[in-house]
Amino acid sequence: MARAALVAIVVLVVVAGGYWLRLHATLGAYRDAEVQQAVQDRLLHERQRQARSLDSAQAALADEQQRVQEARWRLSGGEGMSEWLDQLAHSGRVHGLVVEQLDVGDTLQAVGYRQMPLRMRVVGSYAALRVWLDEWLQQLRTLQVMSMQWATAVDRPGLLQLDIQLHAFDAGEALPVPGSLAERFARPVRPPPALDPFTGWSPRHMAQPGLAGVPLEQLEMVGSLSRVGQTQALVRWAGGLHRVAEGDRLGREEGEVVRVDPEQIEVRERIFNDGAWQETSRYLSLSRHRRAGSRQVYEKTGDRAVGVVGAVGSVSGDGDAQVPR
Repeated sequence: MARAALVAIVVLVVVAGGYWLRLHATLGAYRDAEVQQAVQDRLLHERQRQARSLDSAQAALADEQQRVQEARWRLSGGEGMSEWLDQLAHSGRVHGLVVEQLDVGDTLQAVGYRQMPLRMRVVGSYAALRVWLDEWLQQLRTLQVMSMQWATAVDRPGLLQLDIQLHAFDAGEALPVPGSLAERFARPVRPPPALDPFTGWSPRHMAQPGLAGVPLEQLEMVGSLSRVGQTQALVRWAGGLHRVAEGDRLGREEGEVVRVDPEQIEVRERIFNDGAWQETSRYLSLSRHRRAGSRQVYEKTGDRAVGVVGAVGSVSGDGDAQVPR
């Protein structure tokens, strides 16, 4: 029994020692695996963070690439050089301008675009040139103005000569139309400037700053004034009355009043047609119902007026007008 007990004890000691050694090794491997798992978790979190940063960078890169593509498309506005020159000539003709000179220099090749130097000479009125420049330089096509020189046209009174040097650009390849163009608002039509810095100051023009750019279709003759042998017309526009005399500017086609009668105004206009300037006369007449129901209006200064119906309100210029009840 003692031997059997001793053998059993030895077996138990051997089994316990082996189990402990094996369990210790397993526990060590488990701890090593936990350390490796923690390291792998940290690496995974770092890679996920880098992946999110990469996605943001790729999205930003795609946006910048789209902006660059849209900017390159705007270099030429989606048009070729010949189409753009046709549009330029058409816009100048619409405003009554004459393109006397157009020189296209040698094309300069750069990285991602081409640059074309241009030199132009355009002749017309100051108001027409201003409106044309506003419309032309604010188009989609990218233009870089290098120099601009204004001068009075030789042997053409009332007209100016504009010499302009600029650079036009081209993307060098066909690009799709950017979708952002659908979000652009249409530009409002700008009225022509009321003052011309290249003409002398005149108190008569200062008294009528707006009629020089107003279409004749928007004006209404409501009567006339007679003072010291000179007849002046009363013209209604935008709710107010204006005096019009011979020599005043009227209308948008460089119109000038050449004759004022008690019942009509003759306006001489200059229109560019078939490559030349032509003069034509248009008339602004007193309407029939105003002639039929007209009554005299007397000014405080004692001048005589005929053809005004009802209360006339304010009259531009010196002196006031009043209607007898």
